[in-house]
Amino acid sequence: MSVNGKTVLVTGASRGLGRAVAEAFLRAGARVLALGRDPDAMAATRAALDGIGGAFEMVPMDVRDEEKVTACIADLDRLDVLVNNAGIAAVRPFIETPTQELRDILDVNVIAAFVVMREAVKKMLATGGGHVINIASDAAIRGIGRMAPYVASKHALLGIGRSVSLELRQHGIRVTTFCPGPITTDIMGTGTANPDALPPDELAKMIVHLAGLPPEIDTQELLIQPAPRWR
Repeated sequence: MSVNGKTVLVTGASRGLGRAVAEAFLRAGARVLALGRDPDAMAATRAALDGIGGAFEMVPMDVRDEEKVTACIADLDRLDVLVNNAGIAAVRPFIETPTQELRDILDVNVIAAFVVMREAVKKMLATGGGHVINIASDAAIRGIGRMAPYVASKHALLGIGRSVSLELRQHGIRVTTFCPGPITTDIMGTGTANPDALPPDELAKMIVHLAGLPPEIDTQELLIQPAPRWR
């Protein structure tokens, strides 16, 4: 199987893992629709994709805008792969965490992800099936101190994926929850990347490989951790 010629939607594509995923799919011959909300970062992503060539479209969009998300996906001729990557995080002691911070994280990481997934699945059902790849985190299966809202959101995304997979597999739609450990990105702000974490480019190659697997292979959940450094 190959992703060549397939239509792929990537959210949170303005930087980090999302940008790496958009680039990897484009290099593999897919038609890429990249969504992101940071204009400056999106410009950098556009420059990177221009250097590759191929078929891609950049759409500045906040995935919390349900009306725009719905219209954008409805306008597609077809959709073969969704990489549901947009997400935010925060680090704060639990007793100092304001309720609004919890709401903000759930709005992006759960509600917006749910909406994007639902609308993508509608399109896939209409065009013969597809593959949803939800980017969670190892936080989906463990606790992390000082990050309770983020961990809650990733547990929720894992639960959504497990439930929806039961409904959709009979219709030719696979759902994979991709759970990487720490990634060398600046999700917590500029200069916060961990140099010993997982490289986005390598994770992006894994995601393209998953999307290209034969339809009879259903990879439901995948946990990826940095290997220990042996000296």
